[in-house]
Amino acid sequence: MSKSDFAAACNVTPSCVANWISRGKIGDEALVGAGRGARIKFDVAMAQLKERLDPSQRFGLNGISTKLDDAPATPHGHSPQPSSARPPVQPFEPSVEDQIKREKLLQAQLATSRAKEQDRLSRGVYILSADARDATTRAAAQLVASFDGRIPELAAAIAAKWQIPARDVTHLLRSEFRKIRARLAAEFAELAAAEPEFIEDDRADDSKT
Repeated sequence: MSKSDFAAACNVTPSCVANWISRGKIGDEALVGAGRGARIKFDVAMAQLKERLDPSQRFGLNGISTKLDDAPATPHGHSPQPSSARPPVQPFEPSVEDQIKREKLLQAQLATSRAKEQDRLSRGVYILSADARDATTRAAAQLVASFDGRIPELAAAIAAKWQIPARDVTHLLRSEFRKIRARLAAEFAELAAAEPEFIEDDRADDSKT
């Protein structure tokens, strides 16, 4: 049968069938021809999918409607009816067993996700955002105070170089430093506002974190 007919029989999109083929979930043994015009041996492809698709693909959020167990069988040696001659495929309603499997899968995935988060937290990969903000604020304040505390030294050097009163130089430097600090604070506040509240942690290899 064509890829589109096979997709309809499994209650998936044609692009999903193409993805199965490209990933080897449907192998060469189930294909007749190649490329876009390739046709699919129904029984062989179904057997391969039942063996090669993992539970998350068959019963996960995106695979609960994949109709692998209920798809109509095609007798060996006979061509399937064309789509115009076959009755339309009815929308697949997951059975109670399917729903239970999906819930169990979701619970297992959630437990695994929580265990990974706890492990990362214990290893210092994750920290409380409030702690991070406090540490950053303290570091920035210490840096600003350090620069501000060095202004008299800079003023004395400039005054000695140009033979002008150190008090006037100190006043000028402090005034200009406050302007620069205010401008930088506004720029950094704008950058911070543009950052997302949350980010995806897509580390592929936890052992490297």
